[in-house]
Amino acid sequence: MKKQILMYLCLVLFSCKKSYKEIAQTKFLMDTICEIKIYCNDENYGNNVIEKVFKKIEEIDKQFGYTFESEIEKINLAAGNKKVKVSSTTFELINKSIEVSKLTNGAFDITTGILSMLWGFENFSKKTNFTLPKEDEIKKSLELVGYEKILLDKNTIFLKKPKMRINLGGIAKGYALKVAKDILEENKINKFLINFGGDIYVKNTQDNKPWRVAVQHPRDKQRYICVLSLFSTAVATSGDYERYFFYNGKRYHHIFNPKTGYPTDNGIISVTIIYDDPILADALSTAMFVLGEKDAISLANKLNVEYIIVKEENNKIKFLTSQKIKKFISEKYFY
Repeated sequence: MKKQILMYLCLVLFSCKKSYKEIAQTKFLMDTICEIKIYCNDENYGNNVIEKVFKKIEEIDKQFGYTFESEIEKINLAAGNKKVKVSSTTFELINKSIEVSKLTNGAFDITTGILSMLWGFENFSKKTNFTLPKEDEIKKSLELVGYEKILLDKNTIFLKKPKMRINLGGIAKGYALKVAKDILEENKINKFLINFGGDIYVKNTQDNKPWRVAVQHPRDKQRYICVLSLFSTAVATSGDYERYFFYNGKRYHHIFNPKTGYPTDNGIISVTIIYDDPILADALSTAMFVLGEKDAISLANKLNVEYIIVKEENNKIKFLTSQKIKKFISEKYFY
């Protein structure tokens, strides 16, 4: 999963001192704020490159969104009825999603789209009132959840059961980051920051000064957990403070446990990871959030993922970090 307006971003950014001219553009795409910042000694060239990136991201937004021209919506509408021929990009990303599902024992699962709809998160920005789904509705929806119900054959996708819905929200921004990164590199931009709704990729092979990325405190938007100093990598955060509502004093958020049909409730309130692959970074932050402390750390150790896990226990905040991430922390505000 994972972000509506800038003040609620899970990551706040600080750039290093400029050596070339800083060029930045911001657009609202993929239902979030998207920012690209580059350093270039030719302003016209730099702006043209950024515009080229955003044009491609607009195509991705249409491809993976919920308009009638979206390939994802075509797959969903044909669920239980027929195979849908899709582009190689969509096929590969869905295949990658299934691979991550297997890797995480189902903690990451794009078939939770039916749960997002049931709980009211699919059109979250347009909702004003929230109520809890009935228990029997949740149980019925769970019959439509499960990555093993997605069938891939050549360039076709088939959802086994009618009313199934896939949702690429937990991996699409990571894919968009990868595309944006590749275009910038192809156009010889050596220092850049891409921020798509809190999923970030930074690179700097131009000078010796790192990008500084501040990690948002999940319970206080005026505070940060720490500041990371990074050169070339992806940073992804999943948290229960991005899209949520309160009902009878309890917080319900948009990251679901595919096995229960309810928002994940294991004490974890945010997971921030550093990982070179932006696609996997996006998906793994969600998976680790769902897995819980023990299994999340086990997965991170297996894949060499650097992480900051924030837990809330008895109204107290607890921070868990990988050993190596400490070398990236330039400022620390937790103990």
